[in-house]
Amino acid sequence: MKPRTRDNLIYLTVGLSIAALMVVDFFLADSHGRKMWMPSRFAFRVAYTTALTGYFVARETRIVKATYLQVIACVLFASVVQLALGLGFREAIGQLPGISFSAWAVLEVFLLVQLLVRVIQRLK
Repeated sequence: MKPRTRDNLIYLTVGLSIAALMVVDFFLADSHGRKMWMPSRFAFRVAYTTALTGYFVARETRIVKATYLQVIACVLFASVVQLALGLGFREAIGQLPGISFSAWAVLEVFLLVQLLVRVIQRLK
Protein backbone atom coordinates (compact mmCIF):
# COMPACT_ATOMS: atom_id res chain seq x y z
CA MET A 1 0.00 0.00 0.00
CA LYS A 2 1.30 3.44 -0.88
CA PRO A 3 2.10 5.74 2.07
CA ARG A 4 -0.25 8.41 0.77
CA THR A 5 -3.13 5.93 0.50
CA ARG A 6 -2.40 4.64 4.00
CA ASP A 7 -2.38 8.20 5.38
CA ASN A 8 -5.70 8.97 3.68
CA LEU A 9 -7.24 5.83 5.18
CA ILE A 10 -6.01 6.87 8.63
CA TYR A 11 -7.50 10.36 8.21
CA LEU A 12 -10.79 8.87 7.02
CA THR A 13 -10.92 6.48 9.99
CA VAL A 14 -10.23 9.23 12.51
CA GLY A 15 -12.80 11.53 10.91
CA LEU A 16 -15.49 8.86 10.82
CA SER A 17 -14.74 7.90 14.44
CA ILE A 18 -15.16 11.49 15.60
CA ALA A 19 -18.37 11.86 13.59
CA ALA A 20 -19.73 8.61 15.07
CA LEU A 21 -18.94 9.79 18.61
CA MET A 22 -20.75 13.07 17.94
CA VAL A 23 -23.82 11.26 16.58
CA VAL A 24 -23.91 8.88 19.56
CA ASP A 25 -23.60 11.81 21.97
CA PHE A 26 -26.40 13.66 20.16
CA PHE A 27 -28.80 10.72 20.34
CA LEU A 28 -27.89 9.93 23.95
CA ALA A 29 -28.44 13.53 25.02
CA ASP A 30 -31.69 13.75 23.06
CA SER A 31 -33.11 10.51 24.45
CA HIS A 32 -32.30 11.48 28.06
CA GLY A 33 -33.45 15.09 27.71
CA ARG A 34 -30.03 16.59 28.43
CA LYS A 35 -27.82 19.07 26.66
CA MET A 36 -25.00 17.73 24.47
CA TRP A 37 -21.55 17.72 26.00
CA MET A 38 -19.26 20.35 24.46
CA PRO A 39 -15.70 21.02 25.58
CA SER A 40 -14.59 24.59 26.16
CA ARG A 41 -12.82 26.71 23.57
CA PHE A 42 -9.60 26.24 25.54
CA ALA A 43 -9.93 22.44 25.46
CA PHE A 44 -10.50 22.44 21.69
CA ARG A 45 -7.53 24.69 21.10
CA VAL A 46 -5.12 22.76 23.31
CA ALA A 47 -6.21 19.42 21.86
CA TYR A 48 -5.78 20.27 18.21
CA THR A 49 -2.59 22.29 18.63
CA THR A 50 -1.04 19.38 20.56
CA ALA A 51 -2.06 16.98 17.79
CA LEU A 52 -0.70 19.30 15.10
CA THR A 53 2.53 19.78 17.01
CA GLY A 54 3.01 16.03 17.31
CA TYR A 55 2.33 15.53 13.61
CA PHE A 56 4.73 18.23 12.45
CA VAL A 57 7.47 17.17 14.87
CA ALA A 58 7.19 13.56 13.72
CA ARG A 59 7.23 14.54 10.06
CA GLU A 60 10.17 16.91 10.30
CA THR A 61 12.28 14.64 12.51
CA ARG A 62 11.73 11.77 10.05
CA ILE A 63 12.91 14.06 7.24
CA VAL A 64 16.26 14.55 9.03
CA LYS A 65 16.49 10.75 9.34
CA ALA A 66 15.91 10.35 13.06
CA THR A 67 15.40 6.87 14.46
CA TYR A 68 11.93 5.79 15.62
CA LEU A 69 12.99 6.09 19.25
CA GLN A 70 14.20 9.65 18.67
CA VAL A 71 10.98 10.55 16.87
CA ILE A 72 8.87 9.18 19.73
CA ALA A 73 11.00 11.03 22.30
CA CYS A 74 10.72 14.28 20.34
CA VAL A 75 6.94 13.95 19.95
CA LEU A 76 6.52 13.26 23.67
CA PHE A 77 8.77 16.21 24.58
CA ALA A 78 6.94 18.53 22.19
CA SER A 79 3.56 17.40 23.53
CA VAL A 80 4.61 18.03 27.12
CA VAL A 81 5.98 21.48 26.26
CA GLN A 82 2.85 22.29 24.26
CA LEU A 83 0.57 21.25 27.12
CA ALA A 84 2.69 23.15 29.66
CA LEU A 85 2.48 26.32 27.59
CA GLY A 86 -1.23 25.81 27.07
CA LEU A 87 -1.94 25.29 30.74
CA GLY A 88 0.41 28.11 31.70
CA PHE A 89 -1.47 30.59 29.53
CA ARG A 90 -4.91 29.06 30.08
CA GLU A 91 -6.88 32.29 30.48
CA ALA A 92 -5.15 34.06 27.61
CA ILE A 93 -5.60 31.16 25.19
CA GLY A 94 -9.27 30.78 26.07
CA GLN A 95 -9.99 34.46 25.47
CA LEU A 96 -7.93 35.16 22.35
CA PRO A 97 -9.83 35.79 19.12
CA GLY A 98 -9.36 33.22 16.36
CA ILE A 99 -6.80 35.10 14.28
CA SER A 100 -4.64 36.00 17.26
CA PHE A 101 -4.70 32.44 18.52
CA SER A 102 -3.78 31.14 15.06
CA ALA A 103 -0.73 33.41 14.99
CA TRP A 104 0.25 32.24 18.49
CA ALA A 105 -0.23 28.56 17.58
CA VAL A 106 1.72 28.80 14.32
CA LEU A 107 4.63 30.52 16.04
CA GLU A 108 4.63 28.03 18.90
CA VAL A 109 4.50 24.96 16.62
CA PHE A 110 7.18 26.40 14.33
CA LEU A 111 9.56 27.12 17.21
CA LEU A 112 9.05 23.70 18.78
CA VAL A 113 9.64 21.92 15.47
CA GLN A 114 12.77 23.93 14.72
CA LEU A 115 14.13 23.34 18.22
CA LEU A 116 13.66 19.59 17.99
CA VAL A 117 15.08 19.37 14.45
CA ARG A 118 18.22 21.15 15.70
CA VAL A 119 18.44 18.77 18.66
CA ILE A 120 18.17 15.73 16.38
CA GLN A 121 20.84 17.13 14.06
CA ARG A 122 23.17 17.63 17.05
CA LEU A 123 22.58 14.07 18.23
CA LYS A 124 23.76 12.58 14.95
